[in-house]
Amino acid sequence: MTSANNNNNSVVIETPNSASPRESPRQPLSPVRLFPQNGRGLIRNFRYNSNSNSNNGHRGRMSITASASNLVARRLNFNNNGPGPSSPPRRPREINASIYEKMLKNLENKNKNKNKNKNNKPNNENKNVTAWLNNNMSGTEKNKIPKNKRVFLLTDLTKNGKIQHVWDRRFLNGLIESAETLQVSRRREVRENNDRYFTSPLTREKFSKNDIKAYPPTNNTKKRIKQFMNTRILEAEVNKMNVKNRDKNIKSDILNLLKGGVRLGTITTKKQIQDLILIYKTTGSAMLFSGHKRGDGSYYKAYLDGKFKEHHMKFMKNAPTVVSGLYDIYITINVRMGNKTIPLHKLSSATTTYLSKFEKYVGSGSNVALNIERFIIHTLRKIVFTGDISTRMQNNTMKEITMLKNKNLRNQLSEYYNWHELAKNAES
Repeated sequence: MTSANNNNNSVVIETPNSASPRESPRQPLSPVRLFPQNGRGLIRNFRYNSNSNSNNGHRGRMSITASASNLVARRLNFNNNGPGPSSPPRRPREINASIYEKMLKNLENKNKNKNKNKNNKPNNENKNVTAWLNNNMSGTEKNKIPKNKRVFLLTDLTKNGKIQHVWDRRFLNGLIESAETLQVSRRREVRENNDRYFTSPLTREKFSKNDIKAYPPTNNTKKRIKQFMNTRILEAEVNKMNVKNRDKNIKSDILNLLKGGVRLGTITTKKQIQDLILIYKTTGSAMLFSGHKRGDGSYYKAYLDGKFKEHHMKFMKNAPTVVSGLYDIYITINVRMGNKTIPLHKLSSATTTYLSKFEKYVGSGSNVALNIERFIIHTLRKIVFTGDISTRMQNNTMKEITMLKNKNLRNQLSEYYNWHELAKNAES
């Protein structure tokens, strides 16, 4: 059956039901509307072949004969333009479940081994602990001290940095509180955190509030332990220091000066300790503490600030007698030029090399007469003198130099005035 639609120049063809008694599993064909292309032409001459082969189950076929070959077929929706049958969903991609099962199994095994190793891993800190002390300072077991109360003292570490005693923080807090309460004046005297005022009841070592660390130690605490062990080594090196007899009464001040630098972290190597001891031995305690009166600063601070170079240290090592004669206030205090001296760390390398040549004449192994030694040191002081040398003094000094029997000494010492000008200009 066909019907013409004059409004849109299209023809609707309804396919008949199959005459075969055998029902086909397929759905019946939906109506088809044929549209002429470009809106022209009409449909002529068409036929529907209803013959079907019941044996093969094929439905009848429609053949269309049209004079116009520009027809386009469009299938209509069911139920008068109602919703048609939905398209079948795309077939899902097959998943290889064995891959994910293997991944899950490996993850479970990994977590299992991790927990196993965690539980079986020995605690090296616990192995070294010999005493667990509760809030009454009585020996106890580890599990009797709450985890957040376990602490240790840096000053109680062994020589190789091991933790032997673990305290209950409440006991140390009570010890500090009782030590800060002065019974005589009935008032509180709070100590600084880095003031090692308190005493460990076990080792009798002094400790500060900053020395109380949580147990087990964190990574930052382990770094602090290394620093503390280095501090302990450097302080032991300072304690080996021998002071001059005239400085016996200030020995503790000298040692505390160096130990203070160690604890503050400004002195971190053994070489720094040795260099500062060398400065003290050659220039004296006055230069180490206060330096020159002109406000150039102490030699201790100048060294830590990097003002002492390698040639200065070499000068003090190779010519200690010359350095002491020029810079030790204990020796030069009665000399007019003693307080007007160019700071040692401002001397050039050439100047220190020139001054070092006279160590063999004034040193401990010298065969020169005492009066000659004194004259040499007196002349060398003019080189590091910050003022001007009068013509009269220069002439008198040169006259005495010419009377020396040693030719090399005369030649070397006669250059003192030129070196004085060079050193003064370099210092300014």
